[in-house]
Amino acid sequence: MSPYRRALLKISGEAMAGERGYGFDREKISWIAGQIAAARKAGHELGIVVGGGNIVRGRDAVEVGVPALAADHMGMIATVMNGIALRWALENQSVPARTMSAFPVGRLVEVVDPERAQDYLSSGHVVVFTGGTGNPCFTTDSAAALRTVEIAADVMIKATQVNGVYDKDPHKHPDAKFFESITADEALERRLGVMDAASIEILGRKKIPTIVLSLHQDGNITRALAGERVGTTIIC
Repeated sequence: MSPYRRALLKISGEAMAGERGYGFDREKISWIAGQIAAARKAGHELGIVVGGGNIVRGRDAVEVGVPALAADHMGMIATVMNGIALRWALENQSVPARTMSAFPVGRLVEVVDPERAQDYLSSGHVVVFTGGTGNPCFTTDSAAALRTVEIAADVMIKATQVNGVYDKDPHKHPDAKFFESITADEALERRLGVMDAASIEILGRKKIPTIVLSLHQDGNITRALAGERVGTTIIC
């Protein structure tokens, strides 16, 4: 496998909460920023898409009476908060970073502009994309696939709670089968749930591979970007 120059990294909002399960965990956010910083300092250009599940999940908002579309907007706003936190965690590790949102939110965050984002990446900045796609009914996986295409990334990396793709939940099934690689079509046919169908189809059309790996193993992101076999590769 060849090294990847530019990548889009998808991180869940839950990862920002660490063991707490909600809100912000300072040590975990600093650790995540350190993993990103190591990859950047190794010469890789990185865009980040971060979720918002540590602050609000749409389904939880719906349960208290918020309309579904409004709940989606709440989730998109939550990702902006995470993006600002991650941006400054990176700056604190001497990595220049910018936060962009799919919708206007104020002076601290720029509206997504793919050309400007590419300029930032080329100049050594990490760009944290927030706000999802800017529309309800789309997951942050779809947003990650969209940003991957917009910044002309060579690969998308989805950093998760497990070390790759299995045929069933390895936390519940000790006999779960691990896939070192799998095609996009097979992932869809098997309904593995690793990403939503829209994101797999977007990346498949553009022939951009996806690497699914554990966020929690030190050095995984840098090794994957260097071309080492880490996690599962979804081949287009």
